[in-house]
Amino acid sequence: MVHNGKQFTPVYINENMIGHKLGEFSPTRTFRGHVAGDKKAAKK
Repeated sequence: MVHNGKQFTPVYINENMIGHKLGEFSPTRTFRGHVAGDKKAAKK
């Protein structure tokens, strides 16, 4: 289990993960997507 700053995340190791650090498999930020821009500002 790896702590990402908020909660512990289970990490299962497979052969493709060899050579990486465990923190790479526990994302710390959630991407919520880009917001749709203002139509007036996009015309410039």
